[in-house]
Amino acid sequence: MAEIDGAWFHNQLDDRGQSLRALARHLGKDASAVSRTFSGKRRMTMEEAAEIAAFLGVPVTEVMHHAGITGRAGTPGYGERLGPKVLLSATIGENGEVRSLAEPQLLPQAVLDKAQPAIAAGRNRAIIAAQVRASSGPLSIWDDAVLFFAPADSIEPDATGALSICGLTGGRQILAKLDRARKTGEATVVLPAGKVEEVVLVSAAPVLALIP
Repeated sequence: MAEIDGAWFHNQLDDRGQSLRALARHLGKDASAVSRTFSGKRRMTMEEAAEIAAFLGVPVTEVMHHAGITGRAGTPGYGERLGPKVLLSATIGENGEVRSLAEPQLLPQAVLDKAQPAIAAGRNRAIIAAQVRASSGPLSIWDDAVLFFAPADSIEPDATGALSICGLTGGRQILAKLDRARKTGEATVVLPAGKVEEVVLVSAAPVLALIP
C-alpha cells in the first residue's frame, strides 16, 4: 500500500476550488481510480505526479513528497544503499531558480554513493536531487553538480545560515543562503549572485549534499 498523504491532495484541490472529478478528467482517468490513489489503495506513477503538479500549480517534487513515491526508510533494499529510489527531479538554472522535471530521472549509482554519507541522517524522509545547469553566471562553477535535499513543508531550523532550497509564496523555489527567518515567514536570503533580498518563505530545506 502506498504511503500517501491523501488529506494534503484534497486540501490542495479545495484551496483551488477544484474537484477530484476535475483532476480525474485532467488525468484522463476515472474519479474512482484517483480516489483509490489518494486513499493509498493504488500507487501513483511518476507520470501522474507530473500531471497532478501541473494541475495544482506546485512543484512535482512536492507532489512526489506527499505521494510517498521517492525512497523512504522501509523500502526494500533501502537500508543498504540509497539506490535509484532517490530521483533527479529538478534543475537549478543560472539565476538559482529550481524547476521541476516533467519526468524524474534515475541517477548514476556513483553519484548516489558519494552522497550517501552526507544524507544518511535524512533516511527517514524523502530525498530529492536537483542538478545545476548553469553555463554562465555565479552558479557556473557548479554546472552539472547534483544537490540533495529533503523537501519541507515549513522552514527547517537547520536551513538558517545554510545553502537551502527556499520555497517562496506563489510557488517559486530558489537556491539561496538563508540568513535569517521569522516564524511568520519573512526572511533575508542571499542569492547566488550575492544580492541580498527580503522575501516571504513558505518553506526552506538545507542542502544535504552537493556532488560536483
